[in-house]
Amino acid sequence: MKCRAIVAWWFAAAVALGAMASSSTAAYAAAPKNQGWWSATNPVPAPPDVPAQGLLVQAGGGGAPTAYAALLYELGSDTASTLTLAVAPNSATTSASLELCPLIQPIVHPDQGGPMSDAPGFTCAKHVTAAPADGGYKFDVSGLAADKVLAVAILPTGPVDRVVLSAPDANSLATQPGPADITTANPGELADSPSGSAATRPSYGGSDAPLDVPLPVVATSPAAAGAPAASTPPAETSNEPAPFIPAVTAGRAGATPLLVVLLIVLGMAGAALWLRAGRARIEESTP
Repeated sequence: MKCRAIVAWWFAAAVALGAMASSSTAAYAAAPKNQGWWSATNPVPAPPDVPAQGLLVQAGGGGAPTAYAALLYELGSDTASTLTLAVAPNSATTSASLELCPLIQPIVHPDQGGPMSDAPGFTCAKHVTAAPADGGYKFDVSGLAADKVLAVAILPTGPVDRVVLSAPDANSLATQPGPADITTANPGELADSPSGSAATRPSYGGSDAPLDVPLPVVATSPAAAGAPAASTPPAETSNEPAPFIPAVTAGRAGATPLLVVLLIVLGMAGAALWLRAGRARIEESTP
């Protein structure tokens, strides 16, 4: 009986490690759900160096850009980590840093060179910047997502900046799997940060003063409303110490070589113990 119990625990550990091998420890990538760029010179045709589904970011006078872009990614239960954008080849791009600021409203008109009146509003209370490197930009966007969405405006940082970006592909946003029940920050909280300014949209009608944009109302989850937690019955106690079995979480396939090797080793060890237990039973039953 003791041998059979040991074999059972070995197999349980092997199953747990197998599930861990297929768990979501690896990074994944995503394409934008929506994208666009808007220009103060619209309806002038888009510059010839901006590719199809590409993005234009250009500075202007008075501190307001003459063109900026926006991206929206749906995350689901994942968390965003790194946004990678490539500079369009053969474009008149200056070597300039870019800034990402969260949108305070969704992309309603995903235009390619649309008018500024259709551009989504943004707030830079929280923001990240990146300098050009290896033909593109890499932004740490782990703190910019809200309500299972990453929605950001791409802005210039200098008075003469002009950057043309290629169309973001399916590998543009790196994500990490996360628990589905995480309640993310309300986008309205970004505008309330004491370190940032109020939610603003640039003005292009002869005044450089920003326009106030109302913040969206976001419903909170029942868990955040302080719902009473269900009582859990006390677990039964045992005199024998329980063996350790690794915790398993569901996720997408992404097995690592180390876990696969451990799974094979545990399977072979379990098989050997099972054969040994069977041989012991045969010897016990032999007169």
